[in-house]
Amino acid sequence: MTAIDPNKTTAELLQIAADYSQKRLELTDEDRSNLVALLKKRAQDELDLGQEIECENVRVIRRVTGAVGVYFNS
Repeated sequence: MTAIDPNKTTAELLQIAADYSQKRLELTDEDRSNLVALLKKRAQDELDLGQEIECENVRVIRRVTGAVGVYFNS
């Protein structure tokens, strides 16, 4: 069963991304793509322009242009 559930909160999805980034969790390529797409969609819906959210070493930024980026720091 996949860990990427669209019913999870944004905070829970960010924690999954952080766990994946820190190698505490393994994801398939499809799950990883779904996770990033879902985080981008949530950021478009929930964040104001120029706002960002962060969990450990993962940041989701909604630029003032409206573009959304998901960044994994190592």
